Amino acid sequence: MSKKSENKPINRKQVPDLLATKFIKDYTASIAKFPQDKKVEFLEHLLESFDIIEKYFANATSENYKIYANKENAFLKKHGTRLKMYRQTRMYLYYGDHGLLIEKDIYTPDEWNVLGKEQRLSADEYAEFIDLCRSRLYLERDFFMLRQNPEDEIAEKNAKENLDGATTNLKISKLKRTRQDKMTCLSEQQTVLLIHYLKQERAFLNGEFLKDSDAGKAFAVLTGYSPNTMRIDLGDVPEIKNKDNLKELDILFAKLRIAIGKDLKPK
Repeated sequence: MSKKSENKPINRKQVPDLLATKFIKDYTASIAKFPQDKKVEFLEHLLESFDIIEKYFANATSENYKIYANKENAFLKKHGTRLKMYRQTRMYLYYGDHGLLIEKDIYTPDEWNVLGKEQRLSADEYAEFIDLCRSRLYLERDFFMLRQNPEDEIAEKNAKENLDGATTNLKISKLKRTRQDKMTCLSEQQTVLLIHYLKQERAFLNGEFLKDSDAGKAFAVLTGYSPNTMRIDLGDVPEIKNKDNLKELDILFAKLRIAIGKDLKPK
């Protein structure tokens, strides 16, 4: 006979607290193997799973349990080997498993066998267990969230990295062009002015997200002009804002307005 079974039977009122202690121990071991930038997602999965199972306890249908099962399967599929410890600690048992109290050693097999209907937590006991776990998980989530970079900074960083990657992979035409060769309707300087006004009116990214060198590469692909020449001119826009260049750009915009106007008319 085990040492535990020789002791006085456990007070049922202690069960939610004992179970919550086990849960936090398993959670701590599981999240330790997770990447830092994924820890908040891990915590939110646990919290959302509790929300789902709480509703299942209120209406224990197979359809309601399937909501949790699908969420768990999607989580496993997404994170794969990151969840090795999560599976080893069998954290899924905490979400309504019939054998939870014996599998997590709250009761010995002999004690559990004589429990009858109390082999499973009651709705009130499970609610108390969830509340204890949630309190800790909310604190943990706040801790990790406060260590993350703000979402707008992450988005800006990703946008800049994507743009850098895009401009790096651009294949610039080997076509040799001169400033006034008429192969496109704008000269090289007029094309630079077009870039300038598009940036000014926020037609595309500006500032640190679109450097002059990036814009030069992008428009070099579209026009065949030298990216280096356009980059230089973009740094000296006032010098190329002469009457002739501005007039040609204005003519282009007028043609665009006419073309768009035709398509705006009712068919």
